[in-house]
Amino acid sequence: MSDDSILKLWQVLNKLSLAILLYDNKNNTYCVNSAAQTLFDLKHFDNIDSAAFNAVTLLSVHNNKHIAIESLFDSKTSTNIQLKKQQQSIPLNIALTQLSDSVSMLCLEPLKSDVIELYNFDRIISEISTDLIDIQNDDIDLHINFALKAIGTAFAADRSYLFEFNTDNETITNTHEWVNEGIEPFKQRLQNVPKTELPYFFEVMNATHLFQVNDVLKLPQAANAEKVEFQIQKIQSVLCIGLLFDKELIGFIGCDCVNFKRAWTHIDLIRIKLVGEIIANALKNIDYKKKLQLAQQQLITANQKLSLLVNTDGLTNIANRRCFDETLKSEIQRCARNKQSLSLIMCDIDFFKRYNDNYGHQKGDDALKQVAKALNKLCRREGDLAARYGGEEFAIILPSLNAAECHQFALLLQQKIAQLSIVHSDSSVAKTLTLSVGFYSAYPTKNIRPETIINNADAALYEAKETGRNKICQFFENN
Repeated sequence: MSDDSILKLWQVLNKLSLAILLYDNKNNTYCVNSAAQTLFDLKHFDNIDSAAFNAVTLLSVHNNKHIAIESLFDSKTSTNIQLKKQQQSIPLNIALTQLSDSVSMLCLEPLKSDVIELYNFDRIISEISTDLIDIQNDDIDLHINFALKAIGTAFAADRSYLFEFNTDNETITNTHEWVNEGIEPFKQRLQNVPKTELPYFFEVMNATHLFQVNDVLKLPQAANAEKVEFQIQKIQSVLCIGLLFDKELIGFIGCDCVNFKRAWTHIDLIRIKLVGEIIANALKNIDYKKKLQLAQQQLITANQKLSLLVNTDGLTNIANRRCFDETLKSEIQRCARNKQSLSLIMCDIDFFKRYNDNYGHQKGDDALKQVAKALNKLCRREGDLAARYGGEEFAIILPSLNAAECHQFALLLQQKIAQLSIVHSDSSVAKTLTLSVGFYSAYPTKNIRPETIINNADAALYEAKETGRNKICQFFENN
């Protein structure tokens, strides 16, 4: 478009009631028609620079951030903005047209009140749904309070709230509440309220999932209990919508008008139902997540109990043979990787068959329990493991202990058993219960078999028993 054509077009546009701005990016100047001059309170209309707009406040409707006049001519700018003027907010719809390489035209149209209200509510719904779409249990309160404030503000209500049925389904609790400035809150008072106190409300809510009252004074005689409660809260109009979960009523959200009566419209019903569905879905998601977390925790607990059962000796409550075998394999590999020593103790209660024959199997079981408990208490380090290997034989895995350290551990072990002072009159080595101990210490390689370490420690134990019992023997590789 030529400059002459733009001039002729401008002569026409200047007479329109629509606010129009022309921007020349070569000269960085603006021209405004009379409607725009009035809208922005400008002193001049031709060849003005951006400084002339310094007193003009333009805001984004999305985040309330300030918008510079030149950015309006950016194609990425939103089609809706707000003009702050004399403590008044004027929503504007803007349309950008490129007239030539250097000249752009911007049309600004004030939005009508019903369009403004619709746009604002659509924005509120978008924000609410975005907040609640993937809500977590730890921030549910924050987002529901935001949603209640948003709908309360959008409906020009004085109070908005969420009620949920308690687990008994016979009482309700006001879980969340928003109140306008100067309005008395009632959340604390409305806890665990029996449904029988508001029979008419729940009769209507159960039947229609909606409770709409434009004037509480016109409620029927059957609603006397509700009328008394509403008068206590100074409610003149009320609108509530039920929240459904798998077709079951789980609660409701609502709005009250205290300072004035409101004739609720069909649009109001659509809007509060939409918000109700969003909140119901959020609560449903939270419920699903809670049930899933509970199921996961129950599964973890069950697996832990099962693992404990399959790895614990039923009589002595220390590790069993299965747990011993798995642990030994693991410790061999770990010590081989870290080039650490590994010691294994095999020990046997001396003359245990005589003990059982003399004192009975119940006493024999008690003795096994006491010995196992003493062994287990000595295993204080991470990786140490005391296990019942079979019958009256026990095994102790000691990672990172060399032969000298393992021998000291074996001496301490015999001392602890002696301190139990379990009388054994049929023992030929002592008057109390004693242990024969064999051990093997090495720096294992990855190729060494667990059976080799067990056999070596067991051979040392055999030597201790064959050479007099109640003693400690070590297996040496050159034996």
